[in-house]
Amino acid sequence: MNNFEYFNPVKVVFGKGTIAKVAELIDAKKKVMMTYGGGSIKKKRRL
Repeated sequence: MNNFEYFNPVKVVFGKGTIAKVAELIDAKKKVMMTYGGGSIKKKRRL
């Protein structure tokens, strides 16, 4: 095996109310990857 270094700084946020916090956590100039399952990220919720 070749020698290598891997650096991957990741912040993972879970729980209620965390979607509202996303804007505070990311720089608007950066790209983000969001993963989801079952279409939950696309649902329009009524509160």
